[in-house]
This record gives sequence, structure tokens and C-alpha cells, in this order.
Amino acid sequence: MNPLRDDLLSAGCALVAEAADGYRATPPSVASLCRVVTVLRAHRCPLSIRGSGDAPVLPGAGGVVLDLSALDRIPVMDGETGIAQVEAGCSVNALETAAWRAGATLGPLLPSVRAGSVGAWLAGPTRGERGIPGARRETAALAVSSVLGDGKLAESRAAPRSATGPDLDHLALGGQGRLCVIALAWVRLFPASPALSSSWRVRDLLHGLGAVERLCKDRLAPARVRIQGGRLALAWEGMETAPLDRDRAARVLASLSCELAPESETNLWIRASAAGQAIELDAQWDALARLGASASELQLVGLHAGGSFAVLAHRDQGVDECARLSQRAGARVLAPRRLRAAGPSWEAMGAGAVWLRLVDALGVANDDAHGVAIAALGVANDDAQGVAIAAPDAAEEP
Repeated sequence: MNPLRDDLLSAGCALVAEAADGYRATPPSVASLCRVVTVLRAHRCPLSIRGSGDAPVLPGAGGVVLDLSALDRIPVMDGETGIAQVEAGCSVNALETAAWRAGATLGPLLPSVRAGSVGAWLAGPTRGERGIPGARRETAALAVSSVLGDGKLAESRAAPRSATGPDLDHLALGGQGRLCVIALAWVRLFPASPALSSSWRVRDLLHGLGAVERLCKDRLAPARVRIQGGRLALAWEGMETAPLDRDRAARVLASLSCELAPESETNLWIRASAAGQAIELDAQWDALARLGASASELQLVGLHAGGSFAVLAHRDQGVDECARLSQRAGARVLAPRRLRAAGPSWEAMGAGAVWLRLVDALGVANDDAHGVAIAALGVANDDAQGVAIAAPDAAEEP
């Protein structure tokens, strides 16, 4: 008799035996997910989480992979109001396809984000953020529903952000699953519109990067950028704002000694994948400038006045060395996941006392050695939906 197996089956999920005496549990609904989380907390077993499109993962010895691929429904898709409700296991590509059919879009996103699940996007290091008009960045999640360690469902309101006080959604958004598992989200969409692009000749990559930084500081940030050698391509999206921003940006670029080039297939080129191996970063402009001196190509999305998400290809270094140089320059590596640096501890950010009070209130164990909270299910480690959760005496992923 296996008590864990029997309890998981009684929770209403599909169960498949995996390697090393582990299981893959697939809850068919949010209610079943809540029951499964309660079981896993009671048994204190190692846990990892994945959704549709996320990298395959095997359970540890006696552990469980929580497969959210069955939670892939999109109950609400309203292109007119620009709001969608989606379950966390749904792939980002599937959500974007549904949005396009409704005349809307998620906007430009990093390749690793598009390849994964909605849960991984929201709980991961980008926190579901993307560029919005005004050279700012904001999370796409209007509200989230998360399963806490005791199996209860915490739901926030799909309403404008409060002007004061903490937003408890951010325990889930970018939280790497330390306290909860994202089950459902209300996501804001942009109206779909043709991209307006322009192509420019620049002296080199650093010259082009400096010009893009100036545009962002002037609140003329494009939706996406690609710089390769002496070629700079930019694209703006937005039915009403794109033509105005492109014309204003053209005057700024001309004043910075950039030369307007023919529009030959610029929209296709700016969206094409980077040549060769590349890494994804979240970096400030000064860090990108340090890296741009030896980079062969940069692709930028989620641009804001302070920096950008970037896909960086290096002409001389491999992926591992490029990631090391990026971290030394002050950039945060987002992908490949195996090279992703851990975020600063709550103590390092000056919120240690507040975090400990929250951990105590929720009845969550705390790992004093690492200065991070341990989810009520166990120890948080990096994985597909942001985390894999293991029992306190289990070894962390290398």
C-alpha cells in the first residue's frame, strides 16, 4: 500500500508512475489542484511543477511532478475590453493565438516566454511584465488566483491597482512559487494592429543602442528593436500612437547621426530569431552598453526608460561564458534556465523582517541558511512554473 498514491488518486487527479519511485500528477481542474496541494503538503514530498510548453522534468526519489497541462482552458477572451481569463497550464502561444482571433495580442515577448506556459511566465523572473506606452513596463496580470500551501484558493479582484498599500498578487507574480502555485489569471491584452517599422544605418551596435536609449528616455520606446552590425530596425505597435511615435522618433534618430535606410522587409527581419546561440537578459542601459561592445546582435522587447529585456548573441563567446560576462556587467540572466541567477534574498532587499512575519502568519517553514522562504509544501527550487518544491531534507537542484 502506498499512502501518497492513494491520497493523490482520491484527490481526483490522473497519476502516472515515473522514474525513481516518483509520480506525475495531472489535476483536471482548479478544485482538484487545491486538493492535490493539500495532499502534497501533508506528505512533505519533493515537488516540481510544469505546464504546457514547459521543459520536461522528472520527479526526485519519492517525489511528484505536478503537471498542469490539463489546466489549459481560456474561459474568457474579450478582444473589445482587452481582457482574458486563462488557466496557468495553458501555453503562452495558445493564448496569443486565441487573442489574435479576438483582435487582440499579448504584445512582443521573449522567446522563452512564448515557448512556455502562462504559469511559468507569471511566476518566473519576468513576472509577466512587458513594455507599455510611455516607456514603462507593467505586468500583464490584472488578477491571479493562487493555491496556498494549505490548499486554499486566494483570489484577487480583476480591478485597477490600488494607489496605496501592498499588492498581494506579487506573492505569486515573480514569487518563484515560494508561497503558492498560480492556478488562474486575468490577463490584459493590447488591440492587435499592424506594426509600423523603420530601418536605420548606424556606425555600430553601440551607436544604435545609444539611440534606442535616447528614444526610451524621451518616452518614444518602440515595441521591439533589433541591432546587428550597422543596421538598426525598430517597430511600434498601436493603432493611434504608432504613427505619431515613429515620426517623432525619426527626428530624434536623425539628430543622433542615424541615417534612414530603405524599408526592405524590415518587419520580417526584426521578428526573426537571433543568429546562433543567444541568451536572454533583463538589463539596465549601462549594462547593455558594456555588453554591446563585443556582441554581434541585440534584440530588445519590454523597453522602458531604465533598460530592457534583451536577446544577446555574442560573436566570440559561448552561451555559458556570455552569461558569466552578462552577470559581471550587472545584467540578470533569464534564459537558458540552467544559467539563471538566483534573485537577491529578502534580507538583501531590506524586507527580511516583513517576510519573516508573513512566513510565520502563513505557517510556512523558513530556510535560515539561504535567507529565503520555503513554501508550505517544502523548499523552493528553480523550475518550470518558477519552482520545484522539495522536502526540507532534500538536496537542491544544482
